[in-house]
Amino acid sequence: MPEYDLPPVAVMPAGPPATDEPADFDLFWSRTLAEHRDLEVAPELAAASARSRDLVAETVTFAGFGGRPVAGRLLTPAGAGTPLPGVVELRPAGRGADRDLEWLAGGGFVHLVVELPGDDLDDPYNRGVFTDALRSVQALRTVTSVDPSRVAVLGTGPVAAAAVAAAGLLPDLACAMVEGDIPAAHKDSLVAFARRASTPLQLTQGAGAQVLLEEWGFNAALALAAMTGTVKRVVECVLTEDEDVPGRRARWITAHTRLSDVFVPTVAY
Repeated sequence: MPEYDLPPVAVMPAGPPATDEPADFDLFWSRTLAEHRDLEVAPELAAASARSRDLVAETVTFAGFGGRPVAGRLLTPAGAGTPLPGVVELRPAGRGADRDLEWLAGGGFVHLVVELPGDDLDDPYNRGVFTDALRSVQALRTVTSVDPSRVAVLGTGPVAAAAVAAAGLLPDLACAMVEGDIPAAHKDSLVAFARRASTPLQLTQGAGAQVLLEEWGFNAALALAAMTGTVKRVVECVLTEDEDVPGRRARWITAHTRLSDVFVPTVAY
């Protein structure tokens, strides 16, 4: 089995337990991850048409939450000789493909676009959608043209918060971007993920953004404070109002996927 077929997952405890987090949060997600660990995540790929001869397009299908099929579209720079950084873009179902899909692949990234179902507002864990988001990252990491240590995740629109869950469960993501509101129904879970995150985050203005900004990387800050006696932010988190969306995304992703910035993570189930 290739090293990154099942990328590392570490759910960092919030000790002492936070009273504003869902009960048994870490145990719940540890069990969910264990239930899916032996479920094949490598995607089935089929050729598709691309608007540019410089890109290779493929449709993607892989097993998501409980084995349900998750569909996506993969764009790869043509003739890529070495593994490239990858970007998982999480979109709401039904949005469909549009012309802005090609700018990332055109810039030298392998770009996986996944359409997620709507949030389950009756489930405080939003287990299905958040598991699909995690599996999307796992699926991209199995693609041979991707450097699995240089993968970013972007959440947009109504499912933007799924990127928060992915970053909270996968400590080795290159960076994350959240471009959408944070649903109130899942605020407690998302705050818990934010506290456990060790991934650089870029946020756009939206409902709940300020809460994530304040909580992002909190557990890492506590761990450092225990050693140094000083509490300070140790995980990068930026709130931006930059309206140049393609340019802003490209600058952020490029800055965090340079080879000099990556590390080889360890499995931590």
